[in-house]
Amino acid sequence: MRDDFDFSILITDLDGKILDCNKSFERLSGYSKEELNGVDVEDILKIDKLLTKNQNKKIIHYHVFPLTKENLSIYIIYEVEKIKEICEENLLVFQESPIPIVELDIGDLVDYLKTLRRVIGENLETYFIAYPDAIFELIHRIKPIKENNAFKRECVDFSLENFKENLFNYFTPQNLDIIKREIIKLYNGGKKLDFELEFIDPNYEIKTLRCIISIFEEKRLIAYIVDITEQKRLQKELKSLVSKLEHYSQQIIKTLSSIIEHKDPYTANHQRRVAELSKRIAQEMKFSKDKIDAIYIGDLLHDIGKIAIPGEILNKPGKLTPIEFEIVKTHPLKGYDILKNIDFPLEVLDIVYHHHERLDGTGYPDGLKNGDISLEVGIVAVADVVEAMSSHRPYRPPLGIDTVLAEIEKGKGIKYYEEVVDICINLFREKGFNLS
Repeated sequence: MRDDFDFSILITDLDGKILDCNKSFERLSGYSKEELNGVDVEDILKIDKLLTKNQNKKIIHYHVFPLTKENLSIYIIYEVEKIKEICEENLLVFQESPIPIVELDIGDLVDYLKTLRRVIGENLETYFIAYPDAIFELIHRIKPIKENNAFKRECVDFSLENFKENLFNYFTPQNLDIIKREIIKLYNGGKKLDFELEFIDPNYEIKTLRCIISIFEEKRLIAYIVDITEQKRLQKELKSLVSKLEHYSQQIIKTLSSIIEHKDPYTANHQRRVAELSKRIAQEMKFSKDKIDAIYIGDLLHDIGKIAIPGEILNKPGKLTPIEFEIVKTHPLKGYDILKNIDFPLEVLDIVYHHHERLDGTGYPDGLKNGDISLEVGIVAVADVVEAMSSHRPYRPPLGIDTVLAEIEKGKGIKYYEEVVDICINLFREKGFNLS
């Protein structure tokens, strides 16, 4: 890790176990990275303090950036004394920052909250419920110290005094509730506040502002005000677009699924019922949502290749000849060919192509065995057999569920994965699942 930073960096996993740090953090804490490895971050890092190796408490300020996909959290840590020095030495940076910044004196507010604590105790939320107008009293105790050039430029018609006198001209009651929530955090010892507000500017336009507030001393506060109105608008448009695309995708999948059902009335709703049973089995096996969704889509489309099989073979009332059966056995490959150029998850194509494979190698089209067959395909293989045997076919009436379950139990560990069979049987016998 690079060591030429003016701030300390600490890296943990998402459970808070320390994985790494830079030299700056070693100097700040007194620990080496080897000593820190595996330590719970909460043991040394408090809300606004760092517990050093020699048990000193250093006043700090930090931000956490979780990286979910990498299973990491990155802590950027500043020593408050150094921040104060930096703030004073870099007043020009403060003034010329492109982000509007305002420094506020909250000494009167802090003193008032201390007095309030002696009277009402710890629960400021209850106080706000009893006295909702108390928010005005609290905000009136905030005093501006200085604003940077960006704040003056972007908030040219804004007056803090006017703001305090006419809160309802700037915020809806819902946004005032957000401000109350953040003051409660301050009351409970919070040193970092990060929230969004809808703000009615002097021209009566609604803007969305992100407010990042840091308390560097007990009675000084610096607020960074970022206008994210356009970002929010774009996010809303993107969310709407994604929703429409998901809807269109679902409609396309349903349309593809229904194609074969129009050609082969005996398998009408077969794919849907197989999909429902597979979904329940996958849920019982604690598959991820993405995996379950892929299995469901694959099941809805698993017989799409039958569209290429002549109808007189699909609907033949008697037993198929060996040649006719060989033709039917081509439907997984034909289904794969139909779908392969569509950007489906790999599990979908695997299910369409291999749903007739069996663990003992007796399946088709590739005669796969055991570990060559994915668990997703193994689930569909069982669900497909259960639904097919339970349904009417031109060459036989439906079989009872007990007969069907006995059949898959006979193939457990031979043709089908044992865990899949056990869960499927349990769904029907213990949890009341049915193929209605």
